[in-house]
Amino acid sequence: MSNVLEYSLSKALYHKEKIELLKKGQMIIPTEIQIDPEAFCNDNCSFCSYRKEDGYNNEMTELIQAKPGSTENRAIGIPSIQSRIDNDILLSIPQQMVDAGIPAIEITGGGEPTLHPKFTEFYRECGKYGLDIGLVTNGSRLNDEIIGMVKKYGLWIRLSMDASNQDTHKKIHRTPNEDFEKRLNNLKKILDGKRKELIVGISFIITPENIDDIENAARLFASLKVNHIRFSWMYDRQGTAGLTKEQIEHIGDLIPRLQKELDTEDFKVFNEKNRIQTYTQKNDFNTCHFQRFVVAIGADGGLYPCCIMKYNKKFEYANLKNSTLNEIVTSMNVDAFMKNLNPVNCRPCWLSPRNASIDGAIKDPNYKPIPKPNHANFI
Repeated sequence: MSNVLEYSLSKALYHKEKIELLKKGQMIIPTEIQIDPEAFCNDNCSFCSYRKEDGYNNEMTELIQAKPGSTENRAIGIPSIQSRIDNDILLSIPQQMVDAGIPAIEITGGGEPTLHPKFTEFYRECGKYGLDIGLVTNGSRLNDEIIGMVKKYGLWIRLSMDASNQDTHKKIHRTPNEDFEKRLNNLKKILDGKRKELIVGISFIITPENIDDIENAARLFASLKVNHIRFSWMYDRQGTAGLTKEQIEHIGDLIPRLQKELDTEDFKVFNEKNRIQTYTQKNDFNTCHFQRFVVAIGADGGLYPCCIMKYNKKFEYANLKNSTLNEIVTSMNVDAFMKNLNPVNCRPCWLSPRNASIDGAIKDPNYKPIPKPNHANFI
């Protein structure tokens, strides 16, 4: 594995040509798109910002004909042509990316991306076009065909597990199916004989329901020989992830201890310790550089400055129903939108450290690019 970590906050600084263009106030071609093929999900996770009653992105529930706030142990809403990117548009995206010069794609949600009826064909097309592919999934629908494609074409995959056992998993994911072991077995199939270049990670969103499972999860997934586990805080308006001050302080001590004990050349425990502090802070910067590197595309086909502002129609600056990616990323109107975007009007930005690193490089007359990090195009 590279000495520069996958979750580095400064990977944009590797892209010297783009930083130099930004210094001159010119447009750049993004390095990555993050796309939600599908808004519907077969889980109803307690932490989901797209489904919580006070979730920052819960406008998305309109696409699945539902209302936010359900606490039932079942999926909410219904899948339909309204809940997903049009089949033909989705399958055209790999070619559109090549035409536009965008090298990397993170397939994510929103909803569960593997539920899109054309997901398998879409992933295969991304591979055939030689794109850098990352996939975020709950792991429930990873059949042998998808697993085979991930092992052949994927650069990385991250499974949202959030637990080390069935009981905790069901409390978090609120699924009617007790299929934690099935998802775990799918993970094992991915790990079995995988290419060294394929990085397999685990996502663990910290909530009141799984705080006591952090250590068990770290040890379980380390023993399975995944490449890393990433602990993140539930994104909420209170800025506490539903936890007490004492619990947050306990986690602040626990994770460094686990890192010291479990980290090896081949396994890492990741955590952005200070991210939770950004959840309620007002944005104190005036220019968003991050949107220049990463295109966030919703299941509605809309393009947004980032995943934080996704599905807020006031921040949609283009739509794949009306324009191609190449037309969008070279549009003077889009450039004007980005220049006029004032982050003070955005939701609290947990991406602000990444933005600050780019801003620092742009303003530094002695800027020099960093060594190539792992997954350099995934900013």
